[in-house]
Amino acid sequence: MAGVVVVVTALAFVPDQAMAQKKDRNTITREEIVNSAQKDADILQVIRSLRPHFLAPPRGNRSLGGGRPAPTVLYVNGTKSGELDGLKFIMAADVAEVRYLDAGKAQDEFGVDHSGGAVLVKLVEGIKPKP
Repeated sequence: MAGVVVVVTALAFVPDQAMAQKKDRNTITREEIVNSAQKDADILQVIRSLRPHFLAPPRGNRSLGGGRPAPTVLYVNGTKSGELDGLKFIMAADVAEVRYLDAGKAQDEFGVDHSGGAVLVKLVEGIKPKP
């Protein structure tokens, strides 16, 4: 009698691990920043490269007078720091994480004057925001 041995290997699928490996569309991690080609530039260049949608004005978002869309608000370490042009003054090496909040989430968290969304920059511990 000839014997046949069948070996079956199963890979355990762990949802938490799979989610951790998937990039979050609305977050840029320290690891992504350090591994980006723009790691020696300002954080604006990193965002343009990795998540350009952070910088695009929300679709259909207009001011009451029908003028330009409401600006996306910038927060650095939890402090309101103006608009997105302030990103060019923050070096990528100083950033731990960047998160984007769409208009709905930004308004829920910060109020109705955030209809253009928000970008939240968290600096590496020990780095102080520049005025």
